[in-house]
Amino acid sequence: MTSARSDLDVVAAALAAVPPVGYGWTDEMQDLFERFLREADLALPQEYRQKFEQQRERQRLSSSTHEVWWSLKKRLEDGDLGSAEQAEAAELAERCVRAQFVAHDAVSLLHTLGRPVGEEVLLRLVRDPSVDEYDRAWAREWLIRMRRPDYDARARESIEGEEPLLPAVVRDLPVSGPRGWEWYRAPETPDNIDRARRVLEALLPAERLTRPEPPPEWEGDEDDEEDERPEWIDVRIVQRDMMPYPRLVTRERMTELQRECELLGLDVSAEGFVDQWGTRIGIWIAAGAFHHLGFLGYRRPDEVTPWAMDLAQRYVECDAAADEALYMLSYMNEHPYSREVLARLAADTSLRPEVRTRAEGALR
Repeated sequence: MTSARSDLDVVAAALAAVPPVGYGWTDEMQDLFERFLREADLALPQEYRQKFEQQRERQRLSSSTHEVWWSLKKRLEDGDLGSAEQAEAAELAERCVRAQFVAHDAVSLLHTLGRPVGEEVLLRLVRDPSVDEYDRAWAREWLIRMRRPDYDARARESIEGEEPLLPAVVRDLPVSGPRGWEWYRAPETPDNIDRARRVLEALLPAERLTRPEPPPEWEGDEDDEEDERPEWIDVRIVQRDMMPYPRLVTRERMTELQRECELLGLDVSAEGFVDQWGTRIGIWIAAGAFHHLGFLGYRRPDEVTPWAMDLAQRYVECDAAADEALYMLSYMNEHPYSREVLARLAADTSLRPEVRTRAEGALR
């Protein structure tokens, strides 16, 4: 059985020996590299051969070092890593992340190290733009997990004296989801339709938004390198932890959210962050109301006609929760008034082309 000292020495030796990261890989080069691994006598240009040999060595060292990181993490969990060894492990983990070498294993160890040693390193990494963006995102994900107890504790504190950012009818919503935002998925009750109407009327923007707000959940593919994960997703994760219920969305807590996101290395420097996120959360709640009304209106159309369709039109015209408003109209497209509203939207040249196209599609 190896010792902690020998494990740390193995990681240090691998870091000293690992070749630099190779950039500029194309799909064709990747295919050729896989052939290179299988065919020892494959004829290659010299610059390719050198690049491929370095990549093969990186993979070999990564594989062996992965096992060592696992061993160190196990020692740490078992309480067999002293304070000096923990500090050295944190230093090596930071170097690994910066070298893009077994970065995920290194971040995992930093998370296990916890506070203060692991947290201090993670905070440095997420705020350093020279660190690979994917490794920064990975480090940030684990740092958020580490800091989540703080967010939960803040959510339990009183809001007395704080300025709410959402209308009273929204703050008073009954909630059913594990984090409080799925009020509209509660079991159907007679007042659900009336409540949805009051919520939508209260949250309707006074004018068209300058740009449409994103959906509450990212619909991209994290495994697709071309589908870049937007930073607002991490803001959303922290916001939902700090403010799990609509009544907790206050100016003071939103300001705290901005400071926390700055600490996490997120770009939240745009003017009006607090008000923008207050608006964004309101639109997400409105989107949920439209989604709910689509189901209720399909079964009970007389109770939502014409006000729900009119509100859907106004939301689409404001470019707020437009997808969900169109979803409701589409779900009820057999209803004559719903089709009338869809036709008006399809003909409105002031709307985004994709919005008009979707309205047209719902009429078919």
